[in-house]
Amino acid sequence: MKKIFQVIGFISLTCFSFFMTEQTSLVVNSMDDIMISINDNKDGYKSIAKDAYIDEDTIIPGVCSKTVNVKKSYKNMKLNGYYNDKLYIYDYKKPKISLEDNINKYIIKGNPEKRFVSLIFVVEDNDDINGILNIINNYNAKVSFFVTKDYFKNNTEYVESIINQGHNIGIYTSDYTDSDIDLFEVIIKKIDKQKNIFCYNPDKNKDNLDICFSKGNYTIKPILISDTVPLLSVKENLESGNILSLKINSQLKKELSTMIIYIKSKGLKLTNLEDNVLE
Repeated sequence: MKKIFQVIGFISLTCFSFFMTEQTSLVVNSMDDIMISINDNKDGYKSIAKDAYIDEDTIIPGVCSKTVNVKKSYKNMKLNGYYNDKLYIYDYKKPKISLEDNINKYIIKGNPEKRFVSLIFVVEDNDDINGILNIINNYNAKVSFFVTKDYFKNNTEYVESIINQGHNIGIYTSDYTDSDIDLFEVIIKKIDKQKNIFCYNPDKNKDNLDICFSKGNYTIKPILISDTVPLLSVKENLESGNILSLKINSQLKKELSTMIIYIKSKGLKLTNLEDNVLE
């Protein structure tokens, strides 16, 4: 019996010591200049969640709430030795009506509050996208490419390189079977730079939507599809959050630089689908 009380006493003492150490640490940290700066400024980096907007079978994603994780942010900044708001670490919470719970809808644009725009390109089997990529990368922009089954199988290493540059690769659903999509997912998801799979469905083909939905993938229906006058089409349809689909041809290559400059001049960021549409 005596040993039992000794064990209980030891455990109690250990717990009390841990508690007191933790409390002392909190008091010391609260007096630290970095912690003071975090507590003084953290509310300015907080944002509330915005619900997704659903209209029949289409959806415009919402925005997650964002709050500063004080403890993790402090630890991150302490490692660097100074206060820096770029080193904040955030906690996110999805909105009540979210894209994640409604992936059986067609995504028609990103949330306008983000001030993003996405250009997407359908890549046919013989398309040369080197010129497109060179222009895009020159402006530090990010885009998304939807590739055919044969293009993907014949250019797997190149596709991986495109993703590692920060762009997204998606499924051009018109020629993919179930097994093709499974192979696509295995290869894409092993690359750290892209976590999600997108399907291209401008015609709202229900069968293709159902296939993508069954596999937990997102389906994109762009606001605009332009084959012949890309710059004019983008100017006429440019709004925050828009997803604009452009045909790869010589005219696009001529106008792409001007297009990117025009988009940036409107205070919009040209980015990939993951950044634009995911909450």
